Order: sequence, then structure tokens, then C-alpha cells
Amino acid sequence: MSTFNLDHNIISAAFYLAYEMLPFPMPPQRCLSVCQHQFTENLTDNHLPHKLLWALISQQESMLETEFLKHGDDSGNGTLLKFTSSNGAVVKAIGVPQAWDTPLGPTWCYVIEGDDLTIVDPGAHGSVTYLEQGLEALGHSLSDVDRVVVSHGHMDHDGNCPPVIQRSGAELWAHEIYGSMLTTNRRDLEVVWRREVQGFDLFEKSDTMTRAKEHHELNQNLVLDHPVVDGLKAGELTFYYTPGHSPDELCIQFDQMLFSGDHILPIITPHPSVAMSYNSYQATLPAAYQDNNDIYGLKALLTSLKRMAELEGDITVLPAHRAFFRGQLNPIGLERATEILEHHRERCHELTDVMKQGPIDLVSLTKEYFSHRELEDHNFFLAFTEVMAHIELMQEAGDISVITGPMGSKRWSNGLGPEILVRWDETEKFSALIDDL
Repeated sequence: MSTFNLDHNIISAAFYLAYEMLPFPMPPQRCLSVCQHQFTENLTDNHLPHKLLWALISQQESMLETEFLKHGDDSGNGTLLKFTSSNGAVVKAIGVPQAWDTPLGPTWCYVIEGDDLTIVDPGAHGSVTYLEQGLEALGHSLSDVDRVVVSHGHMDHDGNCPPVIQRSGAELWAHEIYGSMLTTNRRDLEVVWRREVQGFDLFEKSDTMTRAKEHHELNQNLVLDHPVVDGLKAGELTFYYTPGHSPDELCIQFDQMLFSGDHILPIITPHPSVAMSYNSYQATLPAAYQDNNDIYGLKALLTSLKRMAELEGDITVLPAHRAFFRGQLNPIGLERATEILEHHRERCHELTDVMKQGPIDLVSLTKEYFSHRELEDHNFFLAFTEVMAHIELMQEAGDISVITGPMGSKRWSNGLGPEILVRWDETEKFSALIDDL
């Protein structure tokens, strides 16, 4: 600890204890944020000195120098930020509001100024005016954009690509799978099995699905100028392929900063895709991805998280959501990838607790597991796929047995189904599977 150059009025025995508890190496700049997590998880009302310490720690700076260029609302909508690394590299950020009501907050569009003007994740369709205003406040017009980089093809990330590219002639950079997604109506490919799940009829009629249809129609004429593959280096950018939340997910490193899209997020965790989806999309994928499923499902997500956690160097993660939320910055480093991985391991443990009572179908399992939440309308379907992603992993590990449901029950390609019963075999091999990724 002698290398830590920190104010001893801030450091206490609790700080040292939290640092020693860490199961992985961490640079000094990151210790503060992790201590915050330790204290909020373990404090009782009797630990007022530690609460004070947490309050002080929460005011410390991350390794990036952060400057507010413009203040927006408490969620970050309309906020402009400037990040400067210890090497002097600069990235600016625009909190682009969604074009619909959502508790998620804005999509953070990152701006790299140089010989070319690059933006990462321009935001949702219908919000281009906010993006344009943000760029103008930074001294640029929409027509100045030379390169648009997309972390993945979800509508809150690439929805503004058509108007930006139309007005600027910018090149479009994204993973090579993104190119096939532009021409494929993914909504239709999975509609057969999804219609068999309780709540999907409401999900299909929801505003979310209406926006998804509009998104596909608006983006299908885009041309992917630069299909990206894992490890590509382009100038000062290095691209990492990190599937799991989406099959085309990229993390992009610039200097000491990692644009993580939805792969690594503060406060919240990305929704894992379902491994079974691979069977629906397999024929539409580039040839290199048609032999094995390493791109859909929780296993793919955890593999990608572990890979990012092992990157070398003092790297600050710049996420697409919640970089600033509820009036405060939420700086994170690569240790957040490990925290998200452990969150999913814990969710598997929690699901076994529910299944101890005996065989149960996935619909009932979802309702029981999320009994503390209101799963009205289409939200149930999202919760269902979250549970199924974890059951798929446990099934592969050998912890789950599938029991035939009522006569005529539908069975999907992963052996599961809306009425098929699953039984926990009282093993936790999933934990070893996660460790071995």
C-alpha cells in the first residue's frame, strides 16, 4: 500500500480491509470505487464512520480527468462531458436522450476529435436533433462527422445512423455480423417460438416492438463500409469482439478508455441473449459463424466479460448507459466486468433455491423468481428470457434435467419449452463451467 498517494484523512482501516479483500489486482485509482461497493453492501446503521468514509470516497476522482461542459438533467440527458486521460487523450460525450419515455437514461455518444471526426453510438432514431445540438455545442455540425462506429445493432445505439450518414457521408464501422443484421428481419425469425411464451402477445403489440419494426425499416438500406473483426486496429482504435448481449457487440479501446456499449455497464447489468436464438439466425450469419454457437447466450456473454476483465493497463470503461445518472458520475473500470460475471453466477445460485421445491416449468419459475417485481404486460417476456438464459447455462453444465410436460407440449431446439418441467439435480457444476471459461 506504500505506493498509494492518497490523503490519510480519507484512508482508514476499513479502506485497507476492503482493498485486501479484493480477489483480483487493481490499480490505485480503482480501489476507491470498489470500496464504495464494499461499504454499501456491508454497512449497518451502526457503522456511521464507514458511511462517512464512503461519502468521502464517492467524491474522489477516477483516473480520467472529467469536466462538465454542459449540465443536463439528473439522468444525463443533454449533458456534455469531457474525459482526458493521463496521456492527454481527449474524448467528449453527449447524453443523447431516448425518443421515448424510459428509466434507462440517455445513450452516451462518444466523440473523438482528430484529423477525422469519429462518433461512437449516435443514439436512438427520433433523437437526431439532440445529437446535432450536442455536436454544435462542441463546435461541430452533423455534416462534419467522418466516421460512425456502432457498438451493436440495437435501436438505442444505431438508430441515428441513417440521418447522420445521409447528411455527412460518414463511413459506417461495425462488426461484420452487423452487416447481416441490417438485411435480416430478426423479429420475424424468432416469432414462432416466442409466440408460445406467456406475455409475448403483449410484448409483440408493445411500443417497444413497434419501435423495433421502425428501426429495421429505417436501417435496412445502410451500407456497412468497414466490417470489423476481432482484434482489428484502425489508427488509435482497437476493436474487441464481445458477443453475448448482442451477437455483434464490440468494445472499442482508445488510449486508456474502453467504449463498452452495453457489454459493461455501471449500476445495471446487460440483458443476456438466449443461446437458442442461434438456431434461428444461423443461416443468416457470415460463414465463419455458422459452425458453432459462441455468440448467443449467457455463456457467450460471460466469456466476453472474462476476456475484457483480463485486458492489461489502467483502463476506464466508458459505457453507453448510466455513465452519469441520478446526479452523479459512475466511473467504472474493468473490474466491473468481473462484478457482472459474479452477478450472473449468483443468479444461478438463486434459481437453484427456487427449484429446490421440485420440478417446475419456466413460466412458473420466472414468476416465482421475480415475485418481488411487477411483471406486467411485456415485461414478463423479458424476465422469462433472462431466466431461460441462465437455465440454458445450467443445462449445459449438467445441473438441470428436462422432464416431459403435458401431452403435446411444445419443445424447442434447446429441449426446453413453455410447459416443459425442469428439475434441479442438486449440483452446482455451473460454477466450475464459469470458472473454466
